[in-house]
Amino acid sequence: MDQPNKDLHTRLKRYLSRLLRRPEDVEDVAQESFLKVLEAGSKGEIRYPQAYLYRTARNLAFNSLARKDNKIVDSIEDFLDPDVLQQSAPLEDDVAAQRRFELFCRAAAELPEQCRRVLILRKVYGFSQHEVAEQLGITISTVEKHLAKGLVRCSQFMAGHGDSAGATQPLRKQQ
Repeated sequence: MDQPNKDLHTRLKRYLSRLLRRPEDVEDVAQESFLKVLEAGSKGEIRYPQAYLYRTARNLAFNSLARKDNKIVDSIEDFLDPDVLQQSAPLEDDVAAQRRFELFCRAAAELPEQCRRVLILRKVYGFSQHEVAEQLGITISTVEKHLAKGLVRCSQFMAGHGDSAGATQPLRKQQ
């Protein structure tokens, strides 16, 4: 790999490390991003290849996070009593919840980084405002401001894409 590409690879991994926790996930998403851009470039000209690379990487990172969230929920379901699983919501509700979560991920991807982190920790992972503040090293007031801004912007985005509930409902998968 020549030096400019190595520098770009390093910067992309640094960017992805803000979105993903595990170094192996960062490396996997970075490699997949380069492959997707190369594949897209073979089909036609990419006007802004570096911007396209970063957008592709961000989308792949959010997809990876969504898959991991589903795997965690699925493994918890393995421990549930079969009678409880039979009482779960119909398949249509699961599909609708998955669609809302994917729409939320797209909305959150448009937020500024710190705002996105606050929103995801609070709404997806269920952290308290105090826990979010500690995790990110910011004040509770800043958490509240980012949360309010993120909720408004995500609700507007989701409403604009056909979701009437917006981002105000809890986004963790229902049992």
